[in-house]
Amino acid sequence: MSLMDVEQTNLWTVCDVDGVCHCDWRLTASGCEQQETIKIIYIVNAALSGFVGCLALWISYHRIIVLKQDILDFRTGFPRPKPIESMAVMGTIFNFLRMAHAIILTVDGIPNVAFRSFFFEFPWQFGFGALACYFFGIAHTLSDSSKIIYDNWVRSPIIIDGTCVAIISLPFITNNICAIAAGVFAVQGNIHMATKFTDALYCFWTFYTGTLAIIILYAGIRLLRLLRSHLLEKSEGRVNVAKVKLGALKVQIIVFTAFICLGVFAIILGLYAALRIPITVNKAYNGVIAAIWTYDGALATAFIEFAIVLNPRIATLASAFGSSSGTGLGKLSSSGPFASQGVTSNYTSNFGNSVTLGATSTTDQKDTKWNGRGSIVSGWTLTGSDATRSKVQSGDLGSPRGDSFHYNRHEFGSDHQIRSRIEEEQIHYNALTSIARAPPRNTSPTSPPGSPPGSPPLEDYRYRMPDMTFNDGSTTSSATYLTHHQGHP
Repeated sequence: MSLMDVEQTNLWTVCDVDGVCHCDWRLTASGCEQQETIKIIYIVNAALSGFVGCLALWISYHRIIVLKQDILDFRTGFPRPKPIESMAVMGTIFNFLRMAHAIILTVDGIPNVAFRSFFFEFPWQFGFGALACYFFGIAHTLSDSSKIIYDNWVRSPIIIDGTCVAIISLPFITNNICAIAAGVFAVQGNIHMATKFTDALYCFWTFYTGTLAIIILYAGIRLLRLLRSHLLEKSEGRVNVAKVKLGALKVQIIVFTAFICLGVFAIILGLYAALRIPITVNKAYNGVIAAIWTYDGALATAFIEFAIVLNPRIATLASAFGSSSGTGLGKLSSSGPFASQGVTSNYTSNFGNSVTLGATSTTDQKDTKWNGRGSIVSGWTLTGSDATRSKVQSGDLGSPRGDSFHYNRHEFGSDHQIRSRIEEEQIHYNALTSIARAPPRNTSPTSPPGSPPGSPPLEDYRYRMPDMTFNDGSTTSSATYLTHHQGHP
């Protein structure tokens, strides 16, 4: 069907030569060929937007009211959006406005076309601003946490501040002008000018969404690289590696959700700016475009909210699913620099450590974590020979440890082998602690030489001394330590 075969007497419907009128679903869902389909789409969107809007409101309440977080940071004299808080607030406004718009069109209320044209576009500016605020907030958050990371991220805060203001504010100015002008001209019956402003509106949207999608993809990939470098630099320290990995996983989910959402919008809006009339008069195309356009924002909100509320247990399940399929989010946590390189060590204050399998493993917690006073594992896989295991099980720890445990990053590749290594270390720990707590065989229950009167006997010192761990990874019991430091053979 060519443009010569259609007649448009108003902005919200387009009629063909057979007298069949097709909805501009942005402005109406009644009195046209696709009204049943459009109403179903809007009813579902009202429910979906209401649900994710309530969740966004809960996140906003929890972070702003309960955790006492600020939406904007004024410490530098310039208002800078906090990433999660500003995104949650703007996401709440976006979804509730989208729900209200869906209800208005479903019940056919407020028939003023100028108002409907404005009210359709207005919520999207908050959704667009939510994604922009998140990543500009991330840039400034990095500046507070690490000057080196911030210098690598962006060298001038003025550039970031200026770009942030421009990207967030420009859609509110240009797009609202176009939307209101198109509605006003439509009310006056000037369909030609109303169409021109509508086409200009979606050219602006195509430019804004495409630009922000590219910026988000570039910034997100760069941020993930910085987090990866930070993780590798801190792998030998006492940093909580699991939290860094979880943060990187959250960033990855938000980055790719935002990129896909904005990329889909850029494509659809570009097509709509160039081919709005042919799309409107085609029932199938019109319904498909309406569904994708309507649900894209709500679904993106749902995925981002999932990333915000993500905790280590859910992240483990997600990474396990991705690892089993070889694709998806598991790749971040189960391969590459973010991989769990064997067993990681978390220090505790009880003279020992809590050894756990990496945060992305699918092994049960009860099989991979224990607390104790045994040898300190240094963040990598521990392997030992059969001879060493026999010595451990027999309790003979006094012999030279020439075949002692050693570091190996690539020793195992399956859950069964991982469990075997864990069981070996558990056996070693049990044997070590049982020997350390055994009564001394060749010591007398007298006080140590040189001790003041009334000091407890040697056996009490034996039980009070913690097990000693040396730099080479070897561990000696308290009795051995006392024997070597008293001159006994």
